[in-house]
Amino acid sequence: MRSLKTLTGACALMLFTGAALAGTPTGTLYAVDSSRAFYKVDISTGAKTLIGTVSSNAGTPGGLVYRPDNNTVYLTSTGNDSLYTLDLTTATATLVGAYGDSTVVMHGLEWDSSTNTMYAASGGGGNFNAYTVNTATGAATVLGAMGVTSFTNLGYDSINDVMYATNSGTDSLYTFNRANGSLSLIGSLGGPTNPNGLAFNRDNGLMYMVDNNTDNLYTINLATGAATVVGSTGTGNLLGLVYVPVPAPGAAGLIGFAGLTALRRRRA
Repeated sequence: MRSLKTLTGACALMLFTGAALAGTPTGTLYAVDSSRAFYKVDISTGAKTLIGTVSSNAGTPGGLVYRPDNNTVYLTSTGNDSLYTLDLTTATATLVGAYGDSTVVMHGLEWDSSTNTMYAASGGGGNFNAYTVNTATGAATVLGAMGVTSFTNLGYDSINDVMYATNSGTDSLYTFNRANGSLSLIGSLGGPTNPNGLAFNRDNGLMYMVDNNTDNLYTINLATGAATVVGSTGTGNLLGLVYVPVPAPGAAGLIGFAGLTALRRRRA
């Protein structure tokens, strides 16, 4: 019985420690470039580390997005106009389905956790519309014109329930209207000259962005649009960026504590 009590106390300590650390950034920033190279990106320095190469069936990759309710990362292909899921360990892309619109160049991709809706932005071929995407079939439904040209990327602030967009033609930050796809200008990024992937880190409340002209990782002031350099990502053509959190550190302790408490009751 003494050893069981010791284990129970240890699990309580795990729970306490996990709660103390719950506010710290615990996830991972991932990026993909136009050659399908798939990286981890150091959130403090911007340095990237190669994980592997996205499977060739995905063609030319664009935006990345994380869906928290089913713990899945999705990838949009600008080469074959389709949606994929992406395995973070093997970089294997699995086809969900085609967007169903041959005019799209679906560059931007984001998940709205408040309504469990995927949004996408087309940035080429004369099609500069915003869409919603069916994550079971890949089918895209047009929302409306965004009012800008060139590549548009999307980023969702899940703390304040605001969708943002950057555009590589204007080098500026916008809010994104989820009802009709229109953009409202916030301000110039003030440095980046070809903004690409956006990723919101809910753990620290910051929006991150990569730029493949300056080859830097940035944070963005969501009130003004001003971008601040985190560090160099190195030479490349990064297009997609996504922040993937991990379960709260206290979760494992809570499960272990509950399990041992139940065991103790059964043996008493």
